[in-house]
Amino acid sequence: MDILQSMADRQTASGDLGLIQAFVNTVDLQDGPEELTDPNTLKGWLVAKGLMDGSQEVEASDLRHAIALREAIRSVIGANSSLPVYPVDIATLNGAATASGLRMRFGADARPRLEPAVSGVVGAMGRIVATLYSAMEDETWTRLKLCGSQTCRWAFYDRSKNHSSRWCTMASCGNREKARRFRAHSAGRA
Repeated sequence: MDILQSMADRQTASGDLGLIQAFVNTVDLQDGPEELTDPNTLKGWLVAKGLMDGSQEVEASDLRHAIALREAIRSVIGANSSLPVYPVDIATLNGAATASGLRMRFGADARPRLEPAVSGVVGAMGRIVATLYSAMEDETWTRLKLCGSQTCRWAFYDRSKNHSSRWCTMASCGNREKARRFRAHSAGRA
């Protein structure tokens, strides 16, 4: 199976979970590519997702902060796969929420939501944190997991009945991990 087919087979979420998953998966840690390569690609991604106005500037420091936020969110998703969440990741999330001035507001439908008090990339990062909050409040949050392969760590949506999926795809990461364990076990018996 080729890489493109394997990526197409990875389970995706919808709604708030889908946005969080898409943001985390802007880099494929195992096979590349990195979508957020410079301020322009970050701007393009944020504008395409409706998180920021295209007339606003994006700096190199914004890109560094966005990547740090992405990896902090990856860590939080990892908790759904029994991985630890580190204090630096919590601090990164809290920093993004604070910098954007997240506050509770009521929409025209009288439903509460978190909104950033600022615009630009800082506001867009606040919108991502607010979306993460909403996603974590949903009962399907625990289905968003990280691939069990340490070289992959792709965020995937676990559609299995018993929520027991461990790999983004069985055809690539699952088979690779099982073969690795078999070789280690065979070497241990020899």
